[in-house]
Amino acid sequence: MDLVTVSWIALQMTGSPFMVAVAAFARSAPMMVLGPFAGIVADRVSRAHLLLVTQAGGAVIALSLLAMFSLDAAAYWPLVALEGGFGILWSLDFPARRSALFSILGASRVAQAVSLETVSMQIAKMVGPVVAGACLASLGPAACYAVMVAAFAVGLAAALGLRRRIEELPAAHPAPIFATLASGLAAAWASPIARAVLLITIAMNVLLFPYQQLMSVFAQDVLAGGPRTLGLLVAADGVGALAGALAIAAYGGSLPHGRLFATAVLVAPFALVAFSASRSLAVSLVLMVAMGIAESGFSAMQSTLVLLSAPAHARGGAMGILSACIGTQPLGTLAIGAIAGTLGAPRAFALNAIAALAVIAPVAIPLVRGRVTTRR
Repeated sequence: MDLVTVSWIALQMTGSPFMVAVAAFARSAPMMVLGPFAGIVADRVSRAHLLLVTQAGGAVIALSLLAMFSLDAAAYWPLVALEGGFGILWSLDFPARRSALFSILGASRVAQAVSLETVSMQIAKMVGPVVAGACLASLGPAACYAVMVAAFAVGLAAALGLRRRIEELPAAHPAPIFATLASGLAAAWASPIARAVLLITIAMNVLLFPYQQLMSVFAQDVLAGGPRTLGLLVAADGVGALAGALAIAAYGGSLPHGRLFATAVLVAPFALVAFSASRSLAVSLVLMVAMGIAESGFSAMQSTLVLLSAPAHARGGAMGILSACIGTQPLGTLAIGAIAGTLGAPRAFALNAIAALAVIAPVAIPLVRGRVTTRR
């Protein structure tokens, strides 16, 4: 809901694809900077308590946005600042939540666990954009943020029930933070599979995924639609991702993780090039479903491979390093926003997809051909 709402509001406030990208940058940039440190925090404090903090903080920020729009006091830069607050919370939430899954279920079921967590996210990704589009079209932004407040409240209640279920094994005498970060980076680089996953993650987030932040521009300028069209496009992506995540969850224990990951990242750029050429809503929705299927394979196997490659005492740190790689997306968001402002969204999407394929292919093709060894 936040993705759809903030991109549409920023576009209506400024009329500039680049300023839409700036708002998205504020939402995503904290993960790039804080991700590794957040992962270390997740290894050193109660992950259950950390999840409580992120859900409560999200409710407070959503409530602030609700008040701002309800009182007709909305402005672009306060919106950007509050989106930055969401980004800080997300940087803390990601390593705590993914490493908590491993803690609860263990190595033998981590692929299915991550896939099922992806299912829950994709259900939200289907429902949220449609609700956001309907609220924006009929009731305005305040209604969107009212629903977000309620969603964070539900998340807070769910997190309360996890306190006794998450195994906590903090180090008795942890090393200094920067020493821990350096050793974690060295270990990740020394592992061929972890190194490949991290490099591909950076390429996907800098060159491919920034298209998501400019879907509002594509919906308005290319498909001549409004917020409902935007909601349908993002929801179609969620439908595909849900289908892919359910399939992975059903066969998670027996799937070749590395090959599935590599295949997904090789297919996604082709889907985006085809989407950039579409001028039909129906065709665009079908292509978004295909994109979602590829994204689910990438997302689920990305975390699974890193968790299986990491030692037990550093899984949160490993997820923090991964989250920093995911957090590089704002760099690509600013770039694609500038390109879209000059050449239009379709050309920007296509150019980014071609560049992503050129960077990813040399790293991904060996994963498709070879066998991947991870810790068990």
